[in-house]
Amino acid sequence: MKNKTGIPLQFIFGLILALGAGVSMYFDTYPLGARITVGIIGLLLIATSKYRLL
Repeated sequence: MKNKTGIPLQFIFGLILALGAGVSMYFDTYPLGARITVGIIGLLLIATSKYRLL
């Protein structure tokens, strides 16, 4: 078996997008549709990454 110990780029990028959408919702910087779309894309990237926290 191959043990992959690299950086989970997809997980990190999804985390950045999801947190960025949350911050933009708090400060009301972008239109609502854009904030929701970026948040959903971030959550999908986190969910489909192979990196698991538990």
